[in-house]
Amino acid sequence: MNLILYFVLIPALLPVFLILRYVYKLDKVEREPLGFVLKVLMWGAIFSIPCAGVERFMIYFLQEYYDPSTIQYSWMENTIGVALVEELSKWLVIMIFVWKNKNFDYRYDGIVYAVTASLGFAALENILYVISYGTGVSIGRAIFAIPGHTTFGVFMGFFMSRGKNAWLDYKKGKVITYKLLALIVPMLIHGLYDFLLSEPVSQMGYQWIFYVYVLILDLFAWRVIKHEFQTDRPL
Repeated sequence: MNLILYFVLIPALLPVFLILRYVYKLDKVEREPLGFVLKVLMWGAIFSIPCAGVERFMIYFLQEYYDPSTIQYSWMENTIGVALVEELSKWLVIMIFVWKNKNFDYRYDGIVYAVTASLGFAALENILYVISYGTGVSIGRAIFAIPGHTTFGVFMGFFMSRGKNAWLDYKKGKVITYKLLALIVPMLIHGLYDFLLSEPVSQMGYQWIFYVYVLILDLFAWRVIKHEFQTDRPL
């Protein structure tokens, strides 16, 4: 068990809990119950389990309509076949377990819960990567993949908070719009993230764009986080 902790769980989960702790500690106005946050983390991991099977089905479906050797297929594979499936699983965690919960009552809460669900997904994914490819992958994933899932969660949480506010104000049209944006925006950001790492982009010599994209995305996400916790107020 000690060897499992050292070689698998620690390198896989340490960056997840460090980022979660950071985002959680920023919530100074009305901090969320830690027990409920950990439950959302757990559900994020559980909801990630069927994603691999759904992704295989979606990719098989897309191959019926797109030539797998084309860049168009690569874009559809990464946005619809992968990003939509994964972001939908996180979105469902928020909608099922958080949306009507009494603790989701401040603006910054949306980011806390969406990032938590995303990190739950990332935690299980990371464990599987470390088991499959060894601890060597943990450094790269700590730098890119886990912060990437965090960033996708930031934008999901931003729109979820706006949607919850509209829901409390009985503005049904805005509720639907914000709920859709909470899914579509992270899906597109995630899809482009994966697409820029795909083989067609690499073969064209444009993979450097990925690093520029990640830098801009992380800086923008940090500005969103900063704005939300500095202007935190009841919904």
